[in-house]
Amino acid sequence: MTLQIPRDDRRIRSTRPNFAVSKAIAAAALLLAIAASAAMLTVVLPNHALRDLQDQTRYYATKSLIAAGFGIDQVSLTGQRYTLDSDVFEALDLANVKTFAALDTAAALKRIERISWVDTAQLTRAFPGALNIQIQERIPAAIWSRDGGSYLIDATGRTLGPVPPVNGWVLPHIAGEGANADVPLLLMALYRHKEIEAQFSHAVRVAERRWSVVLKNGSRLELAPDREIEGLDQIAASSVLRQSVLDSPVIVDVRTPARAVMRPAAIRTSANAGPARMPVVQQP
Repeated sequence: MTLQIPRDDRRIRSTRPNFAVSKAIAAAALLLAIAASAAMLTVVLPNHALRDLQDQTRYYATKSLIAAGFGIDQVSLTGQRYTLDSDVFEALDLANVKTFAALDTAAALKRIERISWVDTAQLTRAFPGALNIQIQERIPAAIWSRDGGSYLIDATGRTLGPVPPVNGWVLPHIAGEGANADVPLLLMALYRHKEIEAQFSHAVRVAERRWSVVLKNGSRLELAPDREIEGLDQIAASSVLRQSVLDSPVIVDVRTPARAVMRPAAIRTSANAGPARMPVVQQP
């Protein structure tokens, strides 16, 4: 028996070639052929000729991948304000990486996030040949003075860069060698006591060991090494000490646990005046 199908119901199979698939197959075949040829010639070519062959192989492989639609044709960068575009493009190594096949995304992200201002970054491919980079920058938390220069640092102590000539930041100032590495704990201690934090002027890292905190009224708080939180807690817990440092300028030394020494910040002497009184406040 012969099954007759009306002409109007017959489906005609398309014979038009899929050019995208054909390009990919052709590129893969060319790469395999180049690789096979290079492998066979490795054993017979001298070193300089082998290097030339490897360079030519990489060149033609890159051209083939670009022709197949794997080339990086456009790069867009968003989210940056203080990060230099040139630093990001250098981290991508665009001079040598021209295709998505040659782009090591994980390594590129690590290099971008090593840029001082960059907190996090995200790479996204937009077909066919666009690469989108989204950056989230770090937030300055303090200004660090060192060796005659001033630098912005974030809350982790990471140095972001020199302070711009014009900026709208109202930030605490710190000074001294190693102050940037130890500022996170100091900022945390100040955050616990809003009255003292509101009067904070600047802090000096003494001998890379401890902090001397200066308030806006001239009072100075001498803190012990690694006891920033305990020292400020000790001052805030005493109504006498807390009120004193916020009123007239005094020096409060809490380097000894459970003991505070207070004296005037500016000692005035006269012919009829005796030495300034230095009260010692014993803490329970």
